Amino acid sequence: MRIITLFAFLGLFSCARQSASPVVVDQNVQKEKRLQVKLQSLNVVKTQEVLGDELVLVGAIGIMEGDTIKPIQVFSTYLGRVKSGQVIRLDTIKPVEVRLKSGQKASFQLSLFEIEDYQPTKKWVNRFNAVSGVLAIPLALTSAENPVSWFLWGMKAGSLGLDWVSEIDKRDLVGVSETQWDYDSVLSTERTGKWIGGRRLIDAYEYQYKIQINVE
Repeated sequence: MRIITLFAFLGLFSCARQSASPVVVDQNVQKEKRLQVKLQSLNVVKTQEVLGDELVLVGAIGIMEGDTIKPIQVFSTYLGRVKSGQVIRLDTIKPVEVRLKSGQKASFQLSLFEIEDYQPTKKWVNRFNAVSGVLAIPLALTSAENPVSWFLWGMKAGSLGLDWVSEIDKRDLVGVSETQWDYDSVLSTERTGKWIGGRRLIDAYEYQYKIQINVE
């Protein structure tokens, strides 16, 4: 009886070993990278107007593929009237982020506008903030329209028909900056930039910004 039981046990153990399949791990598969951009501050070195500038800040992050870009998150915020020498904290603005795959590029665009009256602009600020996080259809980067207009892709949410660029005065644009990263080169770091313009001793201005890039 013991011999029969022993053979039965060995038989079950043999079947269990034969039914187990080896786990194959594809070493070529690369995981996504989570790229987050968090604004830090805006340093108002010099304003255009003697009494200060009234500002709106617009930002967006997206994925570039070929000659198109797909905005992933957009935001806009009214900074109010600022004066020379002022440092504005921007770290209360919610960070924007994307998940970057191998072979893709991520792009972050930041635009600053000096406006005469905030009330007509307020509806756009509210609408853009309402769609933050909503996936938009890809936008062509090779449009034949005004170069400034198509370059400001961060102000368009294609799938929702929002095109702030078509309604603003391009002369109100203080500056626009774009930063791009590919999958292999993106690293956590702090980045600074500045916008300088106007005519010396008349309406010259300078703004400096700081952003934090986090990669996981």
